[in-house]
Amino acid sequence: MSNTQLSQDGLRYVKKAPGSIITAPRAESMMSCFKCGKFALRSTMASRRFLGKNHLVCAPKCS
Repeated sequence: MSNTQLSQDGLRYVKKAPGSIITAPRAESMMSCFKCGKFALRSTMASRRFLGKNHLVCAPKCS
């Protein structure tokens, strides 16, 4: 059961359930994939070269 409620204009929370959408034990160990944007643990990601720089992507394959 969610306690989250939006205001009439839909831009602000009237009431918001506590917590975060990230369910990892430590939020700083999460990062979004450069290709698909999904969040994953940094330790499970792989470094790939895109546009002349190294970026972290889902490993072994981005869906």
